[in-house]
Amino acid sequence: MKNCLIKPTLVLVCLALLALPLFAQRGKGGSGGGGGGGSTGCALVSPPTVSSSTAIAGGESVGIFSKVTNCSSGKARYTVTISAVSSCGEETILASSVISFSAGQSFLISKAYSVPANTCKGMGAVYVSAYSGSTMLATGSVALNVQ
Repeated sequence: MKNCLIKPTLVLVCLALLALPLFAQRGKGGSGGGGGGGSTGCALVSPPTVSSSTAIAGGESVGIFSKVTNCSSGKARYTVTISAVSSCGEETILASSVISFSAGQSFLISKAYSVPANTCKGMGAVYVSAYSGSTMLATGSVALNVQ
């Protein structure tokens, strides 16, 4: 009689212990952050501005400024990247950071960029983008004329 009670009890305890990680995963997710979760979040990126005049020479530096806002109603973690694309189509990632936002919170983003002397001359662009995991939520760009 003891075996009839002990074996089913052990099976139930083992199943409960195995199911605990699955229940813990359900609490994760929400908006933002990397990994699973059904919701991707909400971000706004203001169009970036640059500190140069209309044209910049290779070898000179320029300042890049933008604002990134969490437009979701909860906390979120977004990856914010700043990149430059030359007129030849070569992309350079200038900065990439994971930033934790509260609901409605904004951050001002700035980066100094030394344009390489051998950069292709012509109209390029600077991009500021916000990602939740691998999903791009928002991006802003500004033209950068290299002469």
